[in-house]
Amino acid sequence: MDKNKEDSVRALVEEMFNIQVKSNRFMKLLTHDQDISENLVLLLLKLKLFGFLKITEISDAFLLTPGAATNMCDKLEQLNFIERIRLKEDRRVVRVTLTKKGEERVDEIFSKFSVKQLETIARTLSEINHLFKNIEKTI
Repeated sequence: MDKNKEDSVRALVEEMFNIQVKSNRFMKLLTHDQDISENLVLLLLKLKLFGFLKITEISDAFLLTPGAATNMCDKLEQLNFIERIRLKEDRRVVRVTLTKKGEERVDEIFSKFSVKQLETIARTLSEINHLFKNIEKTI
């Protein structure tokens, strides 16, 4: 590899690492006082966003096997943060949704921020998301 390309790769890897570290710090900020893992908190947030998800949608979103997604749900169900609802029309279909306690936990996560802080964080993350979309277009 020539020197210019090697320098470019090094700069790219360094920036990727820095983004990952900052993302992890942000998640720890959100979850540091929570008694559940970051992935379980992310699942609660995703359920808040979408209302309900099927196990297959959870496994796809977290890049897990359906069994591992079921395990995540088992933990949250034991804590009474989620419930599984079978559809009457097709009992094979199970929807995972937040319980009242799960809704309260999500609200609690964001209670430490003012509306202005939440708006600033959302705007910044939106900009980052837009930048990543631009990166995807170049690949």
